[in-house]
Amino acid sequence: MNKEDGILQILEKEMAPALGCTDPAGIAYAAAYARKYGKGDIQSIWLELSPNIIKNASAVCIPNANGRCGVALAAALGAIGGLEENKLEVFSGITEEHLQDALDFIAKDKVGVKVAQGEGKLFIRLHLMTSHDQIEVVIRDSYTNVVELSVNQDSCFSSHDGKSGSMLEETMPSLSLDSILSFAENISIEKLDVIRQAIDWNMAIAEEGLRNEYGISVGKKIQESMDNGILAEDLASLAMMRVAAATDARMAGLNLPVMSNTGSGNQGLASTVPVISVADRLGASPEEMVRGVTISSLVTIYIKNKLGELTAVCGATIAAAGTACGVVYLLGGREAAMLQALKSVLGNVAGMVCDGAKAGCSMKVSTCTQAALLSAMMAMAGKGIQGTDGIVDHEEGKTIDNFIRMATEGMGNMDQILLDIILDK
Repeated sequence: MNKEDGILQILEKEMAPALGCTDPAGIAYAAAYARKYGKGDIQSIWLELSPNIIKNASAVCIPNANGRCGVALAAALGAIGGLEENKLEVFSGITEEHLQDALDFIAKDKVGVKVAQGEGKLFIRLHLMTSHDQIEVVIRDSYTNVVELSVNQDSCFSSHDGKSGSMLEETMPSLSLDSILSFAENISIEKLDVIRQAIDWNMAIAEEGLRNEYGISVGKKIQESMDNGILAEDLASLAMMRVAAATDARMAGLNLPVMSNTGSGNQGLASTVPVISVADRLGASPEEMVRGVTISSLVTIYIKNKLGELTAVCGATIAAAGTACGVVYLLGGREAAMLQALKSVLGNVAGMVCDGAKAGCSMKVSTCTQAALLSAMMAMAGKGIQGTDGIVDHEEGKTIDNFIRMATEGMGNMDQILLDIILDK
């Protein structure tokens, strides 16, 4: 495999359709996967989930659930009406009848949840009992990566040796700003179907988010402020408005798919919609837009795969680094300016924590988008946070490593604290 084909494979692997938040979707997928092995009526569902999964699935609305949320509801809907073959679009076939059956099931106290400790950041163990069978499914490291299945205590398979579904394979080429830029500039545009699909889907949900009130309506409020002159109709306001509107709609459970990035729909939105918006305002060609979004998406993948799944740091910070690099490209900058923009973003918003998926995520996404555009514009002027300051280093790899160390070692107990706060409500 040559390097171009390897990077294209990374891009296509790490960008995938998702309907609603990926954490409840992962729970529902486990339930739907288990259900196909069980005959008879569903009797009970028991879940062991890593703290991060519970944190992200507790307060975000589920598609086709009429504004409802919750871990138990995600599991019940997945078992009763989830489409396992649709993976992270598992909720796409949920009907009113499925919803009512799920609510009745929960009301009978037939779904149990407990925290799984020491099993990693992304872990789902689901026990499904039917009138004839007992099924256990284990998912690790990515939301559709089933590593264990047993039916009636007989193991069907158990594999912990393979790479997770969202981490880069060892045989893949290593990413860097240099390799990402070279790939984006030289690959045939016809090969970037996944990017064109991401542009279409992610802009569709942004437009819908501006048409109606969803969540706390951050995007619409920015739009209203632009309309009445409180905010200028500039690049930053346009990008913030659109990406916030898209996130508002997604966190409200709107039944429209998005193109996710490394397992996160919000990272997918935050690494595409702002770059698309800048390309629109600058009058960039369709090809320039696709290449700019490709850079943003790959930089996000690059950092996220070094960081790992579901950490305490908000994924919008990573997507902002990607956005900054994509915007630099559209402004005519290349690797040196991209590096400066990336360093400025990570030195600015790196401390933003993820306190669960919820309506307020649209505010974090818009904040990080503004930081990305500011970092890009400063980089084009030869300005930005220097390698002597804080977590920022002169070198690309060292800056990212410092960011990762802060997000993992420095926030070692943060997830548990946040989970305690959420569960105490």
